[in-house]
Amino acid sequence: MAEATPKAAGGAVRAFDARARKQFLDHLAMTANVAASSRKAGVTSQTAYAYRRRHPEFAALWQAALSEGFGKLEQDLLAEALTAVSGKISDATLKGRAQKHRLALALLSHHRATVRGLPKPLPVPEAEPGLAEKVAAKIRDMHARMLARDAAATLPE
Repeated sequence: MAEATPKAAGGAVRAFDARARKQFLDHLAMTANVAASSRKAGVTSQTAYAYRRRHPEFAALWQAALSEGFGKLEQDLLAEALTAVSGKISDATLKGRAQKHRLALALLSHHRATVRGLPKPLPVPEAEPGLAEKVAAKIRDMHARMLARDAAATLPE
């Protein structure tokens, strides 16, 4: 199968040269996204995958960049999940947000293990009944204490 390369600015075909490979790997390390990294390097995903199959040293660099990208994605997801909520937000919104983060982290964990060639992680057991309500109540209590603390801090002495 011939490798297709998209046309760069001016109509010239861009090769997957050392500069393009560096751009690809740098972007992959930031995003863990092969398609976006290929676009950034000016080549197709098929070109990048074909090059990886033929060059074991590039495959090793790809793997390292992908691992770094997954680490950054995990860090971003955790930071977003742990960010304190400000303003008035409904319980349904909080539950939906928590569910989104749990799903994203589970999918990322599953994909990371697959990419690394490790066995897939075991499924997470179901939480105890009522745990979500207990956590939601704890979060509401913490939020109320935060609001009370902030209100007390703004009172004149």
